[in-house]
Amino acid sequence: MSKPSSEATSFGVGKLETRDFFLITRSHWFAEKMIEASPLSSLDHATSFARQLWFKESRIQSWLDAFSGQSHLFRAISYAPGSMMKEMLHWDRKYRAKFGFEFITSTEKWCSQEILDEVKSRYENSLVVELDYAAQEEFKLIAVGLERLWDRMSRDNVQKESEYPVEVVPDSLEGENVVSSEISEGEDSAGRKGSMLTYDLNRTPEENEYPYSGMSPEEKNAWHLATWATRYLNP
Repeated sequence: MSKPSSEATSFGVGKLETRDFFLITRSHWFAEKMIEASPLSSLDHATSFARQLWFKESRIQSWLDAFSGQSHLFRAISYAPGSMMKEMLHWDRKYRAKFGFEFITSTEKWCSQEILDEVKSRYENSLVVELDYAAQEEFKLIAVGLERLWDRMSRDNVQKESEYPVEVVPDSLEGENVVSSEISEGEDSAGRKGSMLTYDLNRTPEENEYPYSGMSPEEKNAWHLATWATRYLNP
């Protein structure tokens, strides 16, 4: 039995290509890794694998690629009442000027007031905290995208059996302690404070270690923001 190619593969319910996953994340690296791991045994398996990939193996650059494919705050402006549009546009620009990436939220775009309140609150975060927060929100969107993809492939193949038998990859993540997309507020806060400490975009968050132990928390945040602005916002 031949091994599925990296370009197109079975996802338990049909044939998928790299572009199917790319449309979910806008990250070529993430999409290719999902294809390499396919076929996957179930939607739960796919989501568990994606969670492990996103939080444990993704380089920061892959996160930024995914963020760049979103424009939640700008799109939400079209649903906002006229009196709120100008303020939302102001905060869209202000957020991007501070952090260097798009505002990411899983809040529905027609909930204008909720989104506006959220961006105001998150604007006060340090870069370390906000990058992690945005990654958590982005994964919620990835999980929804996988669910929709699974549903579409199921409908397309409801009356059609697979032409060739496919070897299903066991769920290797079963029983492992992976990051949950539904973690508690306390766990979420602790994770965000500890995961992103330097900004080598070719490394995963866990590989980025903080080398300046003598700095106070305030000095660390100031140093991180200055480093980000110097290296990535003004190349």
